[in-house]
Amino acid sequence: MGLVREVMTCPQDGPAPPVLVFEGGRTALLTGVAGLLDGRVPYAHVDLGAQGRPGTPEVLYALAFHLGRPCPLYGTLRFPRLAVGKLVMDDTTLDLHDRDAARRQINDLLRAHRGIDQMVTTLREGAGTLPAGLPASVQTPLGLAARFLATALGRLARWTWSSRFVLGRAQKWYGAQGSSHRRPPVETLIELNQWHRRPNLGTNARQRDDLLWAAFRADLTAGLGRRRHRSWIPRCVVLLDNADTRLGRNVLTELVRLRAGGEHDPLAVVATAREPFLDHLPAAEQRTLAADEPLALARSGPDGRRWPRWVRYPLPGLTEEDTTRKVTADHPRLDHRIPLLVQQFAQGNPLAVGLLLEAADEVPSWPAGGNELGLVLARLEPPPPDDTDRVQCTIAERLCRHLLGRDDRDPFPDDEVETLTTCAAARTGEQALTLAVGSGLLTPDGYTGELSTLLAGLWPTAPDAAPPPLRRLLLRRLAARPADAETGWRAVHERLRRECAERADRTGELYHALALGELGRVAGYFTERAGVDPAREWLATLHEVVQAPTNLDHPVPPADEAHRLARATGADPDSRLGRITRLVAALWLAADPFTGRHRADLHDGIKRDYRAIALQFHDDQSRLVAEATTHRVRAEQWR
Repeated sequence: MGLVREVMTCPQDGPAPPVLVFEGGRTALLTGVAGLLDGRVPYAHVDLGAQGRPGTPEVLYALAFHLGRPCPLYGTLRFPRLAVGKLVMDDTTLDLHDRDAARRQINDLLRAHRGIDQMVTTLREGAGTLPAGLPASVQTPLGLAARFLATALGRLARWTWSSRFVLGRAQKWYGAQGSSHRRPPVETLIELNQWHRRPNLGTNARQRDDLLWAAFRADLTAGLGRRRHRSWIPRCVVLLDNADTRLGRNVLTELVRLRAGGEHDPLAVVATAREPFLDHLPAAEQRTLAADEPLALARSGPDGRRWPRWVRYPLPGLTEEDTTRKVTADHPRLDHRIPLLVQQFAQGNPLAVGLLLEAADEVPSWPAGGNELGLVLARLEPPPPDDTDRVQCTIAERLCRHLLGRDDRDPFPDDEVETLTTCAAARTGEQALTLAVGSGLLTPDGYTGELSTLLAGLWPTAPDAAPPPLRRLLLRRLAARPADAETGWRAVHERLRRECAERADRTGELYHALALGELGRVAGYFTERAGVDPAREWLATLHEVVQAPTNLDHPVPPADEAHRLARATGADPDSRLGRITRLVAALWLAADPFTGRHRADLHDGIKRDYRAIALQFHDDQSRLVAEATTHRVRAEQWR
C-alpha cells in the first residue's frame, strides 16, 4: 500500500506520476487496496481480462461510473461529456446520408436524455458486463451488482443539476474540445457516430477512442475543479486487473501516450499483470523497483523531478501457504495433496495456480498411481460465453497461451512453440541457444525480440531450482513427439549429452543421461564419488542432476515406481550402489510434479537412504542427516 499511497499523493497540479504495475499480479492485492480507498477517495476497479468483446469505450464507461460514486471532500464526479458521446455514437438509426436529418436526430436524442439519472444509466449500461471491483463490502462483478447499482444510481439521481446546464456545457464541449478551433458541436457528434459504426474503416476506431478519452479527461478535470490545486487532496485512483491482456495493453499505452502529449491527468493508475509485458519499451521509460524500494527513488534526471512513464514492481509468487489458504476457502473438498502438486508445477504463478485448482476440483476421481496433473491439463476448460472471442481449449493450451502472452484473437504460435519445445530440453539458457543455432532452428540474427525473451525466462537462476511452468509444459510436448523423430525426446537429449561431454560438463552429461532413463550410469557415478568428493559438492551435483525431466507415465504409486526403477538396473538393493540408485530414482521422481500424490512413502525412503549413505562421508555427515530430516518433514506433508 505504500507505493499506491505515493502515486496517490503526487500533487494533482504537477506532472502525472508513473503507471504503477505489479507483475505476477494478484486480484486480491487490488481488492485490498479498493477496500482501503472506499469512501475516502474516488476510485474505479476494473478487470481488463473480461470475457466478451469490451474495448476502450467500455473501459471508459466503467471508469466513469465507478469514479462517480459520492465521496467526502470530492463530492460527486459527473461525466456528462462522455455520456453525451455514448448516447450519440450508439444511435444506429442516425441518418449518415442526410446531414440535416442527422442534426435533428441528435438534438431530439439529447433532449430525451436530459436527466442526470438517465446520464448515469447510460454509463452503467455502457460498461456492460465488464467486471469491475466494487466496495469491499460488495466485491461483486459490475454486471451482477444490481442492488448496489440501483443504490448508487438513486444517490446520483437525487442531486439537482440543471438539465440545460448539463447538456449545454457537455454538448458545447464537442465544438472546441479545449482548443481554439471551433465548429458546431453537432458536426463532431455526427462524425463520432460514423467512426463508431464503421470502426474498421481507416482510423475510425482510433479517432473515436481519442475523442472519448478527451471527453473523459475533460469531465474529470471539470468535476475536480479547484480541488485539483489542493496539494493535500489525493489523486483519484484507477485500479486495473490483468493489464497484460490485449485490452489492458491498449488502454495503458493510450493513457501513457496522452500523458506524454502534455495533457493534464489527475489520476493515479495502479495495475496488475500476470506476466511482465513492458520488456519491449525503452529502458529510459521504465524503472523496476526492488523489494521495499520507495517510489521516490524511481525519479530520474539531474534534479530528480522527472518520473519514468512506468514503474514495475515484481511480486513474489504464491507460497505453499497461500495455495493452501486458497484451497481451504475455494476448494474445501479437494484432496489436500493435489494443491502440493499444483504448487510444485506452477511455482507460485497466481493464474496457473487458480486455473489448475479450478480444473482439479472438477475431476471426479483420481488414479491409484500418478499423473494427476496430466489429467487436469488434458481437461477441456468450461465453454466460453457466446459473445466472446475466446475459444474453448484444454487447460494445457490455456496455460500455454497465458504464459506465452497470447490472447485468443492471436493465432497459436505453432512455429515458435515448436522451437521452444526443442530448446526446453536444455539444462541452461546458454545450452538452449547453442542447440537452437547449431541445429538450424534459429539463425544468430533470429535470436531477438519475443523469442529471445521467452527463451531467457525458461531457466531459473539457481541451477538446482525447479523449472518454471512454461518449460514444464514444453517438456510434455517434447515427450509427446514420436520416439524416432529427429527432434524427439531421445534425439535431443542425446545430442545435448554429447555436447556436454565435449565441454567436460560432467553435471550436464549426467543430467541428460538421467533424462534418457540411464539411472544405472548416473547412480554409478554418485556411488564412485561418495566419500571421495566433499559432502557439500556431492550433494550440490546430486540436486542439480535430479532436476532432469522425465517422460515417465507414472502408472504406480511413487515409492513402488522408485523401487521398480532401481531394481531394473540390477543393483543389489542392500548394497551401497543399491541405496544410492534408489535415492537417485526417488529424488528424480520427487522433483517431477506429475509423479503421484501418494508421496509419503517416497520421502520416508529418501530419509532412510540419506541416513545410510551419510556414513560414507567422513568429512561432514551432518549435511546428509539434515537432508534426511527435510524429507521426514515432507513425508508428513504428503500423508
